[in-house]
Amino acid sequence: MERLRVGIVGCGLVAAYHARNLLSIEGVEIVGLVEPIEQSLAALRRSVPSLAGVPAFASVEEMYDAVALDAVEINTPHALHHPQALDALGRGLHVLCEKPLACSGAQARELAERAAASGLTATVSYQRRVDPAYRYLRRVIEDGEIGEIQTIAVTCGQNWRSLTVGSWRQEPSLSGGGMLMDSSSHLVDVLLWLVGRPATAVSATVDEVGTPVDINATALVRFEGGAQGQLTSIGNLAARWIETVLVSGTDGTLSYETEPQHPWRTGRLHHYQNGSVVQPLDLPEAPPSMDAAWVAAITGGAPNPAPPEVAVRVAELTDGIYRAAKNRDWTDLAPATSVGLGA
Repeated sequence: MERLRVGIVGCGLVAAYHARNLLSIEGVEIVGLVEPIEQSLAALRRSVPSLAGVPAFASVEEMYDAVALDAVEINTPHALHHPQALDALGRGLHVLCEKPLACSGAQARELAERAAASGLTATVSYQRRVDPAYRYLRRVIEDGEIGEIQTIAVTCGQNWRSLTVGSWRQEPSLSGGGMLMDSSSHLVDVLLWLVGRPATAVSATVDEVGTPVDINATALVRFEGGAQGQLTSIGNLAARWIETVLVSGTDGTLSYETEPQHPWRTGRLHHYQNGSVVQPLDLPEAPPSMDAAWVAAITGGAPNPAPPEVAVRVAELTDGIYRAAKNRDWTDLAPATSVGLGA
């Protein structure tokens, strides 16, 4: 493939990030933009001036009729991900979809099965999987350096409630949920990815803080093999962002923490083992972005870093958290299959 022709579906704030990443990759060309809101399209073109000449369309169907494509990136409201990704795969297009892949476990599983049958590359934008610090955590756990995981606690906090007032993110029919379904979806993926075993049951509490969607949530998770997990999702944070991970194994401990006011800088990573504390500096190599990793997977240069299978278990655990909070009791999760553990 001499060049990869990509269409961007949804031109909100995150689209600029993805567009810059794509434009930095040799052989990739953005050939179409889909955005029904003129102000959002104009804002994207101001942010990424090189998109000024790229044709834009009010609907994805119009783009498909007018432009030859090899792949699409989907950045639309969550409830649209499932139908738009299914449509793209049905048209023979590779897909990079923003999180969550779908708003339910059943929808995510349908997409995973469709992608597997198509032979196309479908990737979910869980970018912690290409973060060097998180790759270090995963490698140390896989290599058995901290023994068997006993407990893991992850926290994701953001001033999400104030940022999303009046937007589709607080409209359940479009968002599928609140902070847990949105920003905290990344840390649900982290929890499952690091443990590497299926979650079997969950207990949870959720607080909407006077909104139509979850703002704060805390979940206790049981894993196959006996490991215990805790997930805290804070959508009413009195700071910009916080993200922490603590993994306790039988032979060591790992911790990771971002700097709350500068979340996209490298966080603090510590490895406690054999009576010593190490702050690793030689971190694993990683692609510069999920967009780059997706393109490499399409062209055969690397494995898919976040195939739809990983989103199945994220969606099923998210479903379980909402059910457990509603029922105020432990909720069993569907038995694990080959779908969902991921790479």
